[in-house]
Amino acid sequence: MTGSSPTPQPPLAALLDQHSPDEGLKPTHLPALTLHRFSTPLRRSAMLYEPSLCMVAQGCKRAYLGDSVYEYNPMHYLVATLPLPVEAEFTSATPARPLLALVLRLDSARVARLILEIGDDSPSTAAGGPALFVSPISDELQTAVLRLVRIASEPTQARVLGAGALNEVMFHLILGEQGERLRDLALRDNASQRVARAVRYVDEHFAEPIAVATLAKVTGMSASTLHHAFRDVTTLSPIQYQKNVRLHRARLLMLSDDLNAGEAAFRVGYGSPSQFSREFKRLFGDSPAQAVKALKQQLTPPARAST
Repeated sequence: MTGSSPTPQPPLAALLDQHSPDEGLKPTHLPALTLHRFSTPLRRSAMLYEPSLCMVAQGCKRAYLGDSVYEYNPMHYLVATLPLPVEAEFTSATPARPLLALVLRLDSARVARLILEIGDDSPSTAAGGPALFVSPISDELQTAVLRLVRIASEPTQARVLGAGALNEVMFHLILGEQGERLRDLALRDNASQRVARAVRYVDEHFAEPIAVATLAKVTGMSASTLHHAFRDVTTLSPIQYQKNVRLHRARLLMLSDDLNAGEAAFRVGYGSPSQFSREFKRLFGDSPAQAVKALKQQLTPPARAST
């Protein structure tokens, strides 16, 4: 009597397992698409989610924004429609069963063009709220993402067929359960879109002093209305949001450019290194040096055993 054979991986997990065999982040031939493989858990950590579609093919991730928890797994996808400072974790990754995931960066211009091509003159019915949501994956979206990963993994196909594959994925997102939110942020002149303008302004000027009055002028809203709408969408005040963006950018500078804490603090607009270190530890839970060291260890592939 033979033992039972292992349960085969679902198609997307098998594809990511094949095309991202090494630990960490794997770029593809489409710059918007990145594949992820992690064999060790990630404790709850602060990070910045860019506007993106996130899918987990194997395992489970949780994102925390304010008091809300967003869990996504092979049956659900997550979309962030604005840059958002969140906390994220995954707890069940092992070498035998790693977390396999992908992140597709959203291009607002592509989304807007597709919405106009699809055509929709109906009034908005989206209910406001944070620019982060989780929805079930439809068969159509799953099929489109599988095709996208295959195309993105081969340079000629990516160059010739990549734009069409990206459009197909965006098409099914727009027509999906949360498509109304994408429409609101891409086209309609409502509070969500005005907050999006404020977020873009902060992202472009994060190292400069920014007054709420300046953001109110940029968005065409009163200062009090902007403050409430901004908090509704991001769960933070504009000043808190700017602080978080500065700290995330500083961590990235220390990681990618090998800057020390003082240099990174100056680059992102801090005048006081001690204030920077206090606020960095409050957000990330470690000193700048400890946090960057831990992140480097997590992103470095483990040494392969000799055979």
